[in-house]
Amino acid sequence: MHPAAVRNGNTLARIKDDPDAYYTRELRTERLDEIKTYLWLAGLPSCARALHRQQLVGREILITEDPNEHLVWHETRIFVKPLPTFLFNLDCWTQKICKTKQLYEAACGFLLSYAWLVRHESDLRIAHEKGLLPGFIDWATWTDFIDEVLEHIDLQSLRGVSPRYQYGELRLSRLNKIYRIIRFSWRDFIRGYMTASTWYQDFFARNFAWLLAVFAAISVALSAMQVVVAIARGGRAFEDASYGFSVASLFLAAGTAFAVLFIWAILFVYHLVNAQLNDRQVMKARKTFADAHEDPHF
Repeated sequence: MHPAAVRNGNTLARIKDDPDAYYTRELRTERLDEIKTYLWLAGLPSCARALHRQQLVGREILITEDPNEHLVWHETRIFVKPLPTFLFNLDCWTQKICKTKQLYEAACGFLLSYAWLVRHESDLRIAHEKGLLPGFIDWATWTDFIDEVLEHIDLQSLRGVSPRYQYGELRLSRLNKIYRIIRFSWRDFIRGYMTASTWYQDFFARNFAWLLAVFAAISVALSAMQVVVAIARGGRAFEDASYGFSVASLFLAAGTAFAVLFIWAILFVYHLVNAQLNDRQVMKARKTFADAHEDPHF
């Protein structure tokens, strides 16, 4: 059964008026496919963690109905789209999903993501608890279904799945930065890929710590400079010691700030280069495997 209507812009649209648009909305990840060449900045070209591992690392599993948000994580939360029941319907595949290459690849990629998420019986229990899978799916049914799905996916090259599912979990903060830099519009610059919160107090709460650190460093520097100026104007008591301590405080504050920025820059460059090299290596291996096993009738 499909819902009667879904959101379409600022209003609702009846599914029976345009069923093809419904399947596209349920499966296609067009927003991520548009930035596919930059996805290596937001995630690794590897399997997502299984559901029990998501809980083990302290992540809260939240439901989203937008496939563009599926397996996107932010801080201690990860968004997961429930598996639509129509994907268990063979007629739906033959009459709707297989009609277009993009929709078929999106559906295969989405099912592949569930092969990542539900690998053990414990994962299946979590999926039922969170409402991610239909209630009629037991362990035997699930393993048979996924085994049949994986028969139609080249697991070494991932040929035949949409570009988004060449990667597993995607970090929301990185996606926001990619959208703000790559997309040329004020809306994307302000909102990013996905707005985590529209409350201003949340914004200030997230940024208060580093703002406080900046103001503290400035306060130390200003206090030290005031002491230096006061001593320079005349005061003889402990003049040399006070002057030296004040100057040392200035150098310490500047040195600490420089050291933190330097370490941050080194780590940033290291992880950036390492992520890019890993992405190139994995993608090259997938392409090599796909070329070596290319089916002329595919």
